[in-house]
Amino acid sequence: MDRPILYSFKRCPYAMRARMALKLANIKCEIREVRLNNKPKNMLEASPKGTVPVFIVKDQIIDESIEIINWAIFKSDLFKNNTSEENILLTESLIDKFDNKFKYHLDRYKYSTRYDDVDVAVHRNECMKILIELEGMLSEDGWFFGEKVNKLDISILPFIRQF
Repeated sequence: MDRPILYSFKRCPYAMRARMALKLANIKCEIREVRLNNKPKNMLEASPKGTVPVFIVKDQIIDESIEIINWAIFKSDLFKNNTSEENILLTESLIDKFDNKFKYHLDRYKYSTRYDDVDVAVHRNECMKILIELEGMLSEDGWFFGEKVNKLDISILPFIRQF
């Protein structure tokens, strides 16, 4: 039986969250760890943009982490009955904030040498503002919306870890 293939990089937050979703959904796949300075030809043929994660299942290529998470949720009923409609809207909003605003500041804080005229303290503080806001939303049960991990948790945890 051919398993799906996931091209991944161990420290990439996008790849981390895709791996978490697949693991939580009990979807078995072959993980191909990529060296970003030497990307495999097969990965680039599947997804010419050259970023991870890239998930290949049958004749389908999914090369965005959120799409991989959504695919895993659909295939496995992952997080079934775990969030209300209100929480779904909040989840999407917060994932967008982390994927864009938080990641923007995180990159300039952690990798300031890659950018011109960066004030590291400003970018660190912007990340902290988002984390402090987020802390006020946490459930007392261990995860964002209760006692069980959900889409928001796995989508933003790798960025928080990186910070």
